[in-house]
Formats: sequence, structure tokens, C-alpha cells
Amino acid sequence: MKLVDKYGRVLRDLRISITPRCNYHCVYCHPLGLETSDPPGTVTTGDVRHFLRAAAELGMEAVRFTGGEPLVRRELPEMIAAAAATPGVRDVAVTTNGSLFRRRHRELLDAGLRRVNISLDALDPEVFSRLTRGGDVARVWDAIELALELELHPVKLNAVVIGGVNDGEVVRLARLSVDRPLHVRFIEYMHLNNAPAAEYRRQFVPGAQTRARIEEQFGALAEVPTDPSSPARVWRIAGGQGTIGFINPVSEPFCANCTRLRLTSDRKIRPCLLTDLEFDIAPAFAAEDPVAALREALLFAAGRKPERGSTLPAMRERVMLRIGG
Repeated sequence: MKLVDKYGRVLRDLRISITPRCNYHCVYCHPLGLETSDPPGTVTTGDVRHFLRAAAELGMEAVRFTGGEPLVRRELPEMIAAAAATPGVRDVAVTTNGSLFRRRHRELLDAGLRRVNISLDALDPEVFSRLTRGGDVARVWDAIELALELELHPVKLNAVVIGGVNDGEVVRLARLSVDRPLHVRFIEYMHLNNAPAAEYRRQFVPGAQTRARIEEQFGALAEVPTDPSSPARVWRIAGGQGTIGFINPVSEPFCANCTRLRLTSDRKIRPCLLTDLEFDIAPAFAAEDPVAALREALLFAAGRKPERGSTLPAMRERVMLRIGG
């Protein structure tokens, strides 16, 4: 059985946020002063197990655990193991800032983790610290080196480009794909931190501008064929071992090919990142047959997935941290 929305999009990809906590405070993700512990009602390992089974029965096959920072959650290995053991789930990944990966990698791999996306918005230590509000880029680079050593391919690096903050880093980041099998993804800055609209517009950098800046340094990029449902358009620097991707949800929306649903850490289904539409499915987790109830909740949410999100600056009910990356 396939999970199909009313626009004919087959939904295959799950993002499961397991915590609103993060040990970094990136400027594009959330303001300071949010949760230091998981609030009551945060998804449990049992919740994740039931949700994955319901989703897989509807044909969803790729799972990525997010946060906040998922590695701050003690139960993450149990959740990964539940995903790896779910029939029909073919891809189990984590999006992480990398700061705790060295400490926890063995238990994650033993649980069934096979792939990581690591956030790396700058290589310059000062720029990185300013953007993450205190993060240590050396710890993130150590996580990248370890992921390569462990052959967790493809190792993808996510960089949100913000004008006047880290846009001067894009050439250095792109160069990482030349000599190593690293796959750098440049992501347009979305208005999900409720920054003042004028400030957001001033800091927004279109993906085409980022690409032009890279091509000025390396010459024309060669296009790499990709799955049309992927949000990234992928290219390669001549002779590069890795690739460069551009995820442009603002200037080049890819809503028509979206295959994703999100489960927030407080048990809500969010069918579109760029709207405030979400459905509280906490009662389904408490049902006598939670898998059947969650299957119905997924069908309901899929049927109401909007045709497109809004890319205009708007005050959101949730910042990115509380939605899940």
C-alpha cells in the first residue's frame, strides 16, 4: 500500500524529531532560552516503534531522526534499532551537528545507523562559533573524519547560507568535495527563526548566487542525475570525489516533488515544513491499537498535505528547533 496525497505525490520519507533540545543555538534555527530537558509528552521509544510500523505499512521507507540535536537523547540507539528492525524501512539516517558523534558512534552503529547528515555552516572557527552561538568547529570536523573512516557513505554536509554571516565560506566548503567523498549541500535560509522580515530579506542568499560564486572559483559544474523527489539539485566540481548540492526551497520551490512528512517531538504530524499546518496525534499513540490508529492519522495528514508552502517571511508558530530538521 502506498501513501499518496491528493496531488498524486507518493510519500516515502519520514523526518522524526525526537527532542526539542540542542547543545548548539544556531541563529537560523532557534532563539536562546528554549528547553534544557525534554518536556512531558515527548515521543518515547515505544511511540517511535508504533509510528514506524504504521508508516512502513503505508509504504514509507526512509527514516531520518532529527531534533533539536538527536544525539542528546539517551534513547536514540533504541529508536534507531526499532527503525532498522521495521519491515519495509530501507534507509535509517540521522541529522546531527556532530559534536557528540565521537562519543556515541559505536552504540549508534551497533543499533543499525548507516548514514549521517552533519551540519557544517562554516570552516572558520570564529564564523562557526558566531553562527552556532558557541559551537566548536573542531569537534564537528572530527565527526566528519570519523564518518568517512567508518564509511558511512554518502556523508552529507549541510550548510545554511546567510548573507553577511557565512556566505564568505561557500568556496571553502565547496572545496571539501574535491579531494574527499563528501557531499556538501548548500541550503537557502528559510524564515523559520522569526527574524525581523527586513533583516531576513537582507540576509537571504539565493542558491543561484551561491552556485555562481562557486563557479567563479572552480569553473562550470557538471550536473549529476538525481532522484526527482530529492530536494537537492546536485553538481560536481571537475575531478571532484564528492558532489555539491543546492537546496533552494525559497527561490526554486520543489513542492511538486515533495515526498516527506514530519513527526514532531511532541507527537504532531506536520505535512509541510513551510506552513503552520499540523495535526495532534497524541490520542493515536494512546489507542488500544496504536498502529491502526496511527495508520489512520497518517492517511488523514497525507490527505491534507498542502500543494505548496509559503516562502514569504511570516511569523511562525514554531521555530525550526521545535519543528525538527
